[in-house]
Amino acid sequence: MDSRIVITGMGVVTPIGATVESFWEANLAGRSGLVAEDRIDVSGLPCGRVSGVIPEAVKQRVRARWGAPGRSWSDTIMHCAVAQALTDAGVTGPLARPAGLVWSRVWPGPSGSDPRDYAVHLKEVAACRTAVGDDPSAVAAYLDGRPLPPEPTDVSAFPREVSERLGVPLVTTRLEATCSGGLRAIAEAARLLRLGTVDVVVVTAAVSRSTPYVLSQYNQLMALSRWRGDPAQASMPFDRRRSGMVINESAGALVLETAEHAARRGVDGVHAVVGGWGLAVDTTHITAPQVETVERVIRTALERSGTGTAGIDSVNAHGTSTRLNDLTEARALHRVFGERMAELDVCAVKSLTGHGSAASGIVESVVAALTLCRGIVPPVVTCVEPDPECAVRTNPRPVERPVRTVLKNSFGFGGQYASMVFHRPADPRPPRPAAAARG
Repeated sequence: MDSRIVITGMGVVTPIGATVESFWEANLAGRSGLVAEDRIDVSGLPCGRVSGVIPEAVKQRVRARWGAPGRSWSDTIMHCAVAQALTDAGVTGPLARPAGLVWSRVWPGPSGSDPRDYAVHLKEVAACRTAVGDDPSAVAAYLDGRPLPPEPTDVSAFPREVSERLGVPLVTTRLEATCSGGLRAIAEAARLLRLGTVDVVVVTAAVSRSTPYVLSQYNQLMALSRWRGDPAQASMPFDRRRSGMVINESAGALVLETAEHAARRGVDGVHAVVGGWGLAVDTTHITAPQVETVERVIRTALERSGTGTAGIDSVNAHGTSTRLNDLTEARALHRVFGERMAELDVCAVKSLTGHGSAASGIVESVVAALTLCRGIVPPVVTCVEPDPECAVRTNPRPVERPVRTVLKNSFGFGGQYASMVFHRPADPRPPRPAAAARG
C-alpha cells in the first residue's frame, strides 16, 4: 500500500497566467503582472498605487465560461482554477466515494476576500458622492442613515457546485488562516486522506481584494509598496529597496490523493509528493512575524518529512517584499540552514504576481511542484540590489538543475505560520503541449 500523498491536478488564475503552463512560462520569463491601479482613486493614499491585476481580456474569457448571476469574481476564478485542476487530474464524476473539499477564504477584514467585485464598491462610492459629496461629516451621516448590512456569512454556493460536478457528497472544510491558509488547506487535505475519510480532495483558495476599503486598511498599516517607479518593480522581495507588498487577485487549486489511489486510476505521472509540514499560531504580535516561530515551523516540516537540512534543494519563499517579513524569513532560514544558504536557490513568486493572501500558498505550491518536475528554479528579477541583511540567493535568470525537494513557506497576519516540504515524484508529470499555455 502506497500511502504517500501526491498532487495529481493543478489549476491557477493569476495576473501572469490563467493556465498552469502560461503561469509557469511567465515565471521563467520574469514577466510581471503588476500594474498601476487605475480602477480605484488612490490619489489620496500614501501607498498602494500598484496591484496585481488579471488582464481584462482574460477576465472576459473567464467570466464568459465560469461567471453566473450572483457569483462573485473570487468565486468565479476559483471555479476556473478547480476545473483546471480536476481536468489535469483526470477526475470526473461520479466518483465511487465522497470527496473532500478544503478551501481557504478570509472575510471580512483588511486581508480578506470581499465576496463582492470591486465594481460594486465603486458604485457604492459613486452613489455616496452623488448624494452628499465628499465632506467627511456628511458621508458619515449618510452612512449612519443607511440600514446596516447583514452579518458576513459563508453563503457561497461553491461547495454545492463542486459536489454536483463530482457527483458525490463532499467532506467540506473551510479554513480561516489569513496568508498561511493555502498551505494549511493542503495539510488538512493530507490529513483527510491519511485518515481514509476520502480518496480525493480538492484544495482551493481565491482572493479579490483591490477595493477602496481594503486598500485603505492596508494603507493604515503602511504595509503596501511605496515604490514610485515602474509598477513591474514594485514588489522586490529580499531587495534592499523594498518598501512593502502589492496585493493581487488570484486563485489556485490542487487535487490531492494517495499514490495508491492515483495508481489505481492509471494517472500518468504526478506533480509532487507532499512531505511534512509545520504549523503554528503565535500571538506575540498581530502583524510582525517572529524569527523563532518561523524557525520552528521550518524545522518541524523538515523533521516530519524525514528530510534533513542537507536534503533541501530550493526554497519557495513567502517573500512579501515588506521590510520586516523578508528579513525575518531570511534570518530564520539562516538559523536552520547555516552556511548552506549560500548554495540554496530561493524563489519568490510574489515578485511577479503580488500577494494573493490565502490563495498565495496554493498558487506558489504550483511553482514548487513545477520546479521539482522540470528541474528549473524561477528567477527573482526584481531583486536587483540584494539586501546584505537578508543574504539569500536569488537569481536574475532561471536556474536549471536537479531539484529533489522544495521548502515552501507561508506566513500571515494574526501570527499564522506554515511551512511544507514537497518531494520530486519518481514519475513526474511531463510538460503539457505548448498549445495549453494560452490564457
